Amino acid sequence: MAKKVDISNSVGVSAMNLMKAAKGAALTQDLGILFNSSNNTTGEKFLLDVKDIEDNPFQPRIDINESTLKELSESILTEGQIQPIVVQKKKNKYIVIAGHRRLYAHRLISKQNIWVSVIEEEYSNSIENNKLLFRKATIENVQRDQLSPLEVALACNEAINNGLYTSREDLAKILNKSKSYVIKVMSIIKLSQVIIADLSKNKSINDIESLYELQKIKDFKKQEKLYFELIDKKINRDDIRREAKSQNHQSNYEPVLYKKTKDKISLQIDLKNIDANKIVELESIITRLLAEFQK
Repeated sequence: MAKKVDISNSVGVSAMNLMKAAKGAALTQDLGILFNSSNNTTGEKFLLDVKDIEDNPFQPRIDINESTLKELSESILTEGQIQPIVVQKKKNKYIVIAGHRRLYAHRLISKQNIWVSVIEEEYSNSIENNKLLFRKATIENVQRDQLSPLEVALACNEAINNGLYTSREDLAKILNKSKSYVIKVMSIIKLSQVIIADLSKNKSINDIESLYELQKIKDFKKQEKLYFELIDKKINRDDIRREAKSQNHQSNYEPVLYKKTKDKISLQIDLKNIDANKIVELESIITRLLAEFQK
């Protein structure tokens, strides 16, 4: 298995809390204007010290495959940096907006300087500015399926926790996904800490539907057992769905149904799960009650 580079420092605070718990879990018009219009960047390249560039606080990636990052680093060493990364000024520092992998590649080979293009608008800790950071960090990766389900779940959870969006409907519009997609992917953070830790470390499963069905099972031990059986291909999504439905059926199961109307009283007792001796005792009690009533 390829090694991975941990970039958990790029994940927001709420997402990091989930991670610790697990170890211890359509571009909008303004975004297009900000990042695609030549009027919003200086049009020039500048050399910046890598140490002066901070990660996007809404960067959703938990880690990056080290082998592909190494290939990019070697390419930069031999061919040079073909395109500058895009950054936004933040006081005496800068935030990377586009080009995270190029920045990580420079860090990997301890390259001191990197070519950047600075957007005109300086960073402000406002909802609107942070929305732009979230969109740029997340949307393209989601649309290209370059994020794991857990990474998408953590990014969406972080956006809501930071007040960038108040509902899943808003997130669905921003991500150009259906509301059901957002609901299902965000449900992943309800999984057991053991499963979240494995998803974080190994990205063992990318099937959002299976993970969604799995989180419906409230018993964490059973959840974990089914999860690892799914990884080992001993079961499939349909098996998990059946288990979840069975649990739901059992939770709604009532052995005794009592109904009273104006004209009659109905009593229905399911005897399947009652001990034979208890059935005899129950019949005796009912017979005695009926006899008492008929006096």
